Amino acid sequence: MASYPILFSFRHLIAGNGFVASVVIDGRALLTQEDGGFWLFGVQPGGIAGGGSGLTEALNEFKKGYLSVLFDIATESKSFDDYKAALNQFFCEVNPANEDAWKGALQEARQGRLALSGFGSAKAESWMPKIDVQNVGHHATPTVNAFDSVAEAA
Repeated sequence: MASYPILFSFRHLIAGNGFVASVVIDGRALLTQEDGGFWLFGVQPGGIAGGGSGLTEALNEFKKGYLSVLFDIATESKSFDDYKAALNQFFCEVNPANEDAWKGALQEARQGRLALSGFGSAKAESWMPKIDVQNVGHHATPTVNAFDSVAEAA
């Protein structure tokens, strides 16, 4: 089983009860390639996973799981402040086992023992996990638009 340290950056506008939030998450995930396909496990945030027979399917399922959490929290939150607090709590949940495996895979990548074909790479230290949640209400502008990105940590 091969494992790869993944860095991801997702940006979305999420509608809640009386608010629209700009949510920016830079996170870490562990990609594993197993006999049956690929799995992506959240490191930080640690409460998400997705898998599939191919890499693209696994990435899509991981992102669907991530968005499901954001949507569920938005539905349950009575205000923007509740939403922001709940998202911060979700984001701060680190999966210790996945984190240890991620660090091991990072060392393997840095020693040149593994590389994920078709992915760019980025220094892990320059892409630290973080979350930014802003209430954009009815004042959203095109500056919140951005493409998601995924890279192998190096």
